[in-house]
Amino acid sequence: MSGDDAGRHAASIGRVRDYWEERARRAETDCEKIESGRRAQCMRFEAFVIQHELRGKSILDVGCGVGDFWQHLQRRGVDYRYLGVDIAPAMVQRARERFPGTPFECRNILERRPDRQFDYCVAFGIHANVRLDRGRELLEAVTRRQFELCRVAAHVTALTDRYHGFAPHVQAWRAEEVLSMALDITPCLVLRHDYLPNDFSVTLYRKLLIDTNRNLLLD
Repeated sequence: MSGDDAGRHAASIGRVRDYWEERARRAETDCEKIESGRRAQCMRFEAFVIQHELRGKSILDVGCGVGDFWQHLQRRGVDYRYLGVDIAPAMVQRARERFPGTPFECRNILERRPDRQFDYCVAFGIHANVRLDRGRELLEAVTRRQFELCRVAAHVTALTDRYHGFAPHVQAWRAEEVLSMALDITPCLVLRHDYLPNDFSVTLYRKLLIDTNRNLLLD
């Protein structure tokens, strides 16, 4: 991926940024700013956290919003290295207000590479709340960039079209379509559709399980 991706998707990224900037400035509560209930957010986080050993790892949180994932890891007592990035300046400002001293940056990962790789590159729900004409292309571009930036895995959550209670502006996804896109990036992946009725996730790994798990009983 190159900086050309940012130019190709500039209009879509601008719409998403403007939407979240407006939410961050006008919504009264942090849950309203990110359009998600606290329990649902925690379930998204837990579905990822319980499957991975994050202690001592580095994490890039793409679309960090108001810093909820950082707070979740803190509550779990995980020792890790973290960077949160978001394209909406008002979101980053709010995250910094909530958690002073934590590294949150206003950044579009399609425009400018971080200066290092991370063990995990996660994105919780960033492709959900704005319907875009080229949304599928943007989803793939961001996911490919996440995979480039990870050493262990890239993790993406999305809203599922199996749920029928969404507002008209919300973008839900067909899990099969997202799975097919992810398989074009790597064959080493896991799709989970079991932790919330309206949500699913895809985790794209650099290596096969047999190469990374030392606790397998194989004889």
